[in-house]
Amino acid sequence: MNSPYKSKFKVTQIFKGNTHDGLDLVGIDSKNVHSTVNGVVEKADWENASNKKQGFGLYVRIKRENSTDKYYFGHLSKVTVVAGQKVKIGDMIGIEGSTGYSTGSHCHYCIRGNGLKSQVRDVSKISGIPNKLGTYEVKEVAKKTVP
Repeated sequence: MNSPYKSKFKVTQIFKGNTHDGLDLVGIDSKNVHSTVNGVVEKADWENASNKKQGFGLYVRIKRENSTDKYYFGHLSKVTVVAGQKVKIGDMIGIEGSTGYSTGSHCHYCIRGNGLKSQVRDVSKISGIPNKLGTYEVKEVAKKTVP
């Protein structure tokens, strides 16, 4: 399993394709959010600085190395990386929050081809995180990106 959390977390909203393009995850043991991919941070800021209640709110977008896929970590309370920074799987990138269009503290985790909403990837299948509500525990932090 390749999760943004390094220990126990809860899936509170499942992946439903275009209806809900990612997984909503809540850290139980820690609220620290970690990169699930080796790549370059493209954005680590507000989706819309003039309307902080919009969309992902404060988020991190990472372009996976050797791919056009972009990984999103939304609704963060704090980011700990900057645009242009190279990250590896397991590097801390932020802290879970409830910014943007959110009803409670969580991390919206999704993957889009070329960063386009029309190219939603099945984050559950790629990450190995079950597409099922429940509590899960990361036994070992992934060392490489899941294909």
